[in-house]
Amino acid sequence: MKVTYKKNFSQSRNKIILNYCKWKKVLHIWACDSPFTEKKYNWNSWPLLYREIDNICNEQLWIDLDKNSIDFLNSKNEFKKSKIIFFDMNKLESLNFQPDIIIFWEVIEHLMNLEIALTNLKNIMNKNTLLIISTPNAFCINYFINILRNVEYVHEDHKVIFSTATLNNLLNSNWLDIEKIYYTLLDEDKNKLSMLWKIERTIKQFIMKRKNGFASTLLYIVKKWK
Repeated sequence: MKVTYKKNFSQSRNKIILNYCKWKKVLHIWACDSPFTEKKYNWNSWPLLYREIDNICNEQLWIDLDKNSIDFLNSKNEFKKSKIIFFDMNKLESLNFQPDIIIFWEVIEHLMNLEIALTNLKNIMNKNTLLIISTPNAFCINYFINILRNVEYVHEDHKVIFSTATLNNLLNSNWLDIEKIYYTLLDEDKNKLSMLWKIERTIKQFIMKRKNGFASTLLYIVKKWK
């Protein structure tokens, strides 16, 4: 099987997601970043995307299973159109919320049973619902740089990692139609980056724009098969 990489690189994953969420009802699967939620909140690196969506959406619902993080975030009481609740995605059919957009960002790589998860998502999708999947790219240039140093860095809860070809196969075999694929970078607070980090990021962007396959993140826009 051969997959050709189309040139579709963006420096901002968040900007793409926001374009889809404007005036929409948004369901966010896995709202917290356990066990780092409180730390990231205090660093102001969480929840940047959620705040931005709250400003432009019709309504946003987050679900998660980390009750401590949920209580912590709800205590901040800073969102106008959003709420976060304790809810198991395995029971999505009983969720009293019909989304236009389902955001499944940086989640799929944490899961053990991918087919069950995708089936649960399909059960609440209609023909117009967009599922936005974001996940680390197996061929990210950072991984190759680290391998040259004989090290590998990975989130402590990651179970799998995808390339374009393998994620295509997973989605197609689960009756999901790929509308568009973007190759992106994660958004970072540029004001907090060191000069060395900014230079390194600029060099990587230069490479990624020309060779999409080295991008940090895969971003998929998906629908149910008709």
